[in-house]
Amino acid sequence: MASARKKPSSAKLHKSRTRIQSSRLAHTKETNRKLFFATKRAILTIIILTMLVVVLATLLSSFSSPERVVKQKIEAIASDYYENYFYPQLTAIDEMQNASTLTEKMERYTSSGFAKVTLRQLLLFDGERYAEAAAILTTYCDENQTFVQIFPESPFGRTNYHIDYHYSCDF
Repeated sequence: MASARKKPSSAKLHKSRTRIQSSRLAHTKETNRKLFFATKRAILTIIILTMLVVVLATLLSSFSSPERVVKQKIEAIASDYYENYFYPQLTAIDEMQNASTLTEKMERYTSSGFAKVTLRQLLLFDGERYAEAAAILTTYCDENQTFVQIFPESPFGRTNYHIDYHYSCDF
């Protein structure tokens, strides 16, 4: 009968785990899972940041190309020339000579445009207001062959015009 009280031999192989051992294993699994997700987030963040840097570098290089910079400067100078220098002179002359109205004068130039204005003239007008832009513009463009032609449009206000740009530039 003494042998009936003993546990079978297979019971010796399977020990019951204590609470401490199972919580240690669960803690290790939870730590591994947190580490996995943190690593995954870090890798995704690095990939996204790298893509963002590449896109920004591409955009920046296209916006700061010499061709784009030169064309923007010439367009800004030509607009300023007409709106703030040439047009006020036309209206001042019209007020002095009451023989013809501004509309009649401007209608003559709607199809043929005013005389060509070279880059050199644009850089020198109004006391050389744009002299600082001459360095970059003359580096890429011929200041005598690059010109603009201004065409007034009805109702012939300060901002009623269009400009044809003729570039003689090496970009």
